[in-house]
Amino acid sequence: MLGIDIVDLKDPSFKERNDRTVDLIKNDEDVNIEHPNLFWILWSAKEAIFKCKREPINFSPTKIPVQLESDNGTIIFRSGGISGRVKIEEEYILSICGDLNEIESYVFEKKDDNWSEGIRFMIIEHFRDLGHDYHIGSDDLNLPIIEPSKQEISISHHGRYGAVAFPKSLL
Repeated sequence: MLGIDIVDLKDPSFKERNDRTVDLIKNDEDVNIEHPNLFWILWSAKEAIFKCKREPINFSPTKIPVQLESDNGTIIFRSGGISGRVKIEEEYILSICGDLNEIESYVFEKKDDNWSEGIRFMIIEHFRDLGHDYHIGSDDLNLPIIEPSKQEISISHHGRYGAVAFPKSLL
């Protein structure tokens, strides 16, 4: 199982968030850290965990407890046996979870306005550049998998950025 989420920090529709807005996505069991982008870190970690669980329900951040920790500049998170890390760049926040030793990820910038289809094309193009002829399909829950191996992948996009997490075994 794996999950990924990306937040474009330079998205023109991006709104500043504060402690009051953190309360809108907070679970009573959350353990937070001090950070100016706490809302987006917490949101991104919760969404990555949600995707990792691969359940056919709607995303509800208040129902996902997350414990955040900062360890030597690295932000890690845990929730119900799932762990992950947060990468903060100037342009985006990226959260990845699952067995991190077995997961690869790739971040790319939007090339056209048809983002829903474009992101899938860019993922396939990335694999082709690596010498693999894959395509993206769906499992029984309509969640993304790589064909023909039927291995789970996780996809995210926000603003100008897209990201995919996939098993290293696909390489």
